[in-house]
Amino acid sequence: MSYSAFFHGPAGLAGSGHALVKPDGVRRGLSGTVHSRLLDDGLEVQRVGTLWLTTDIAARWYPDKLDEADGPLTLEYLVSGPMLLLAVLGEDALRRTGAVKRAIRAEFATDERHNVMHCPETVGERDHERAVFVTALRRRTGWTPWKASTP
Repeated sequence: MSYSAFFHGPAGLAGSGHALVKPDGVRRGLSGTVHSRLLDDGLEVQRVGTLWLTTDIAARWYPDKLDEADGPLTLEYLVSGPMLLLAVLGEDALRRTGAVKRAIRAEFATDERHNVMHCPETVGERDHERAVFVTALRRRTGWTPWKASTP
């Protein structure tokens, strides 16, 4: 899988997605578990990079959090540590990745915010998040999705 497949997956529809191991999952050493569960579901998975979000980038990802009472706590959590970004490809990848996310959260979440894993549920969410995450990767490493080297 190439990095450009992360951004332009098969048919550009639900055959490509991504998953994030959130800061609590990375801290708890659950990145391998998330990766393995996606593979066990028959999905193709590749590490894209490590995201270290700034508050500005987190707010671009979840702009609605700016208006919520506990929104600042969520944004603070999202910038509290690294997140692992994984590209996911396969038939019906968005739905299947969502099913893995729900199982991971049921098993490992400690509360609504600290729930180990995130993935988009729709093509629109996926495309919005990809635009945000490219900015985060580019700021940290100079990486662009069209480079062949690992970030």
